[in-house]
Amino acid sequence: MSSRRERKKKKLLLILVSCFIFGIGYYILNEVSTWFEVPLGVTFYVILGCTLMAVSGIYIGYTIKQLYFTKRRKRTKRIYLDDNSNEKSE
Repeated sequence: MSSRRERKKKKLLLILVSCFIFGIGYYILNEVSTWFEVPLGVTFYVILGCTLMAVSGIYIGYTIKQLYFTKRRKRTKRIYLDDNSNEKSE
């Protein structure tokens, strides 16, 4: 089992990788798609760049929210009700 600290380190590393992928998507969208002749056509690179940016952006936002902005549940004292159905009250 991995500890909480190890999982946090893995998620921070994945956020860093996602930022890198976001940068690649930005480069593809703004640079490669503006070239005059590209092998697969301009539309392919526009869609690829937007998709990379959107997926990595959503992952970054979700992971940061999960790591730093989680709502903690308040611990409540459990109360067990006694079973008094057999006793007759007068």
